[in-house]
Amino acid sequence: MTSPALVFPLLGERVRLEAPVAGGAVVIVRLSDSATVGAVTFEANAATLTIQSLCIDSPARSYGCGSEAAWLLVRAAEASGYQLLRSWAPPTLGLAVYFWFRMGFHPLHGEGPEGGIWLERQVG
Repeated sequence: MTSPALVFPLLGERVRLEAPVAGGAVVIVRLSDSATVGAVTFEANAATLTIQSLCIDSPARSYGCGSEAAWLLVRAAEASGYQLLRSWAPPTLGLAVYFWFRMGFHPLHGEGPEGGIWLERQVG
């Protein structure tokens, strides 16, 4: 089975997500000034989209860009036919766990990457 494709760009109220170039990261662009403020990397297989990293540059944090980028991915994954979204939080970054909780993800038992926590959300 092949992975469903996400269709870019994904447009929100604050940011847009632009398609990765040659297998690179998805770029997060702030709409108000067209500045690149972060990036998302993910891996897709069959019915699961795994977000490996969603990072907003320090000066652009706390303005909702990361939350909107995550919601855009959730909605695009659902529209594309994915059934499950996964992400993880490193053991040294408790705010990442809180962030993914706010996005509707729940923790899985057991150790995740680098000793962190796996989180997932049903979308299909």
